[in-house]
Amino acid sequence: VAMKHRYIRKFLHFVLFPNRLAKYFAGFTHMLMTEIYVVLRLFLELSGHMAVLPGKKWVVMFFRLLVYSALLMPGFVQVAVFYFFSSRVKRSIVYGPNPRNRLDLYLPPGRDAPRNLPVTIFVTGGAWIIGYKAWGSLFGKVLSKEGVLVVSLDYRNFPQGRIKEMLEDVDRGIGWVVNNIHRYGGDPTNICLVGQSAGAHLSSLALIECAEKTQLRSQSKAVAWNPQQIKSFIGVSGAYDMSRLSNHLNSRGLHLQLLNAIMSINGRTCLEDISPTSRIFNYVEDPSKYQNVVDCLPPIVLLHGKDDSSIPYQHAEEFGHVLERAGIPVERIFYEGETHTTPLIENPMRGAGDKLSEGVLNVIKPETASNINKNRRLVPEILIRLALKVSPF
Repeated sequence: VAMKHRYIRKFLHFVLFPNRLAKYFAGFTHMLMTEIYVVLRLFLELSGHMAVLPGKKWVVMFFRLLVYSALLMPGFVQVAVFYFFSSRVKRSIVYGPNPRNRLDLYLPPGRDAPRNLPVTIFVTGGAWIIGYKAWGSLFGKVLSKEGVLVVSLDYRNFPQGRIKEMLEDVDRGIGWVVNNIHRYGGDPTNICLVGQSAGAHLSSLALIECAEKTQLRSQSKAVAWNPQQIKSFIGVSGAYDMSRLSNHLNSRGLHLQLLNAIMSINGRTCLEDISPTSRIFNYVEDPSKYQNVVDCLPPIVLLHGKDDSSIPYQHAEEFGHVLERAGIPVERIFYEGETHTTPLIENPMRGAGDKLSEGVLNVIKPETASNINKNRRLVPEILIRLALKVSPF
């Protein structure tokens, strides 16, 4: 019901809230209802798909997720307050015509933000099923405080879209940022693309697709952006080889039947075709054909925790090795003791040891000293340690 915004907003504005201040609260109420609706729908869709799969490992993983979320709830509440009430957050800016073609902007502090700010595009994870732009709010909060304009992209998830639709949305979102971020004070010549988990898979694949499109295929219409407009790509805890990862993900609760449905194009499962590692390996086997593609790809940084049980760090190591063989500049950084989520959630909530934000700043603002590890703690250490014990990630 909340998505029928035109009629509900009119009703709230002109019947229940006739004055200007009340109209503001009516608009906020509508926005809040919309956000809750999206999250609730993601939850129901995930539950429905998991319930029909053979085996009940997903039940255990889901219960662990609930306990994990409850333990970190003090931090999540504080981040939600910032997300919904801070003037630094511009929510749900439309970047395309499809459902979920929305993005959030996180602005640096100050009434008059400086121009030509470095820009970070963040593509969230979520197992290609429960990804949502608001998942990047903690990352956006921390990094924007350091003078970076952060853009968190939303995109269609399964079953609303499959891999083709997800890539289409990420590609369109990056194109929007490249061509429009100057209106919000961003520097279009200093854009860093960051993807986490499934978001790292989609954003790296979007880079490859765009590079091949611009260098190998004849275009009947102009391309919205070029990989050379991206200063660097940072993949965090990413999934880069879907063929080799499929059995592991199945053992973690993402059943093969569901994964094959997500990764299908025109009814055909194509794990090789949508694996960044396999695509880059083509450049190794036929360097003359793909030399122009390699030349237009940006430098790549791969960040991964060695204690990541969702996507083992060896997959990032192998992807980095293939990138090196193809001649693409790559840096691999593997962190001892870090899991799938600690760079994005637990470390920022500690207020110290935020290796993800620190790594992005080292790329996009190398000359500036940061205060990332001097932020206020959001959650007591005992709750974070307990959350890590039960984490399903």
